[in-house]
Amino acid sequence: TDDGEMILLTGGTGLLGSHLIKLLPDNLFAPTRQTLDITSKKAIDNFHVCWENFHLIVHCAAFTDLVKSEQTPGTCYNVNVGGTSNLAKLKIPMVYISTEYVFDGEEGFYNEDDKPEPKNYYGLTKLWGEQEARRTRSVIIRCLFKSRPFKHDFACYNQFTTGDYVDKIAPEIALAIRNFDKLPETIHIGFNKKSMFELARVTKPEIKPISYQSITAVRLPKDTSLDTTRWRKIKELLHD
Repeated sequence: TDDGEMILLTGGTGLLGSHLIKLLPDNLFAPTRQTLDITSKKAIDNFHVCWENFHLIVHCAAFTDLVKSEQTPGTCYNVNVGGTSNLAKLKIPMVYISTEYVFDGEEGFYNEDDKPEPKNYYGLTKLWGEQEARRTRSVIIRCLFKSRPFKHDFACYNQFTTGDYVDKIAPEIALAIRNFDKLPETIHIGFNKKSMFELARVTKPEIKPISYQSITAVRLPKDTSLDTTRWRKIKELLHD
């Protein structure tokens, strides 16, 4: 990216955004929610920094709580869909951070061309957000990341992911952002397939295994592991 132009990062206080701030160039501006409420068209119109200064939006801000998404669907929608729509209307190129939960989890090993069919409302709003992001020039990054250490006391032994801890995923996403112009419209980023329980046990050896079917507050997909071949090939080209 050209140092003369700025990157706007939304969700800078969130799990991923706070890691990306440390990994991306100095020409990054990460306003707080108080400074820029993306769900408010008025706030975007009145934003005190000139939008023409930005050549890229890295859109990490999201409503990510799976259970609360079911309980307060309006709030979830306003952030994940409405906020993305408001930013896309600025017609500034965008990196949109999506999720492997856009897939139903029946098959696993999903590639970028497989049809998304979310199992829960969070996944649905992130898919709708993808559609809004595509109204401008955008790269959709699907991934899954967790805080280190794993924050729950239980993890599903029969739910599978290619996600990982945020400190492993964030450098991959930062590399993608720095090479925005070389990326296809959709990219899957992740590592080896493992169960949520296996992932959790890395940072919390005492974690208790449960089945995903025993969680009733939200419908969890069984296997949302991603085929990351496309990203691995791009990385090889970047390192040549």
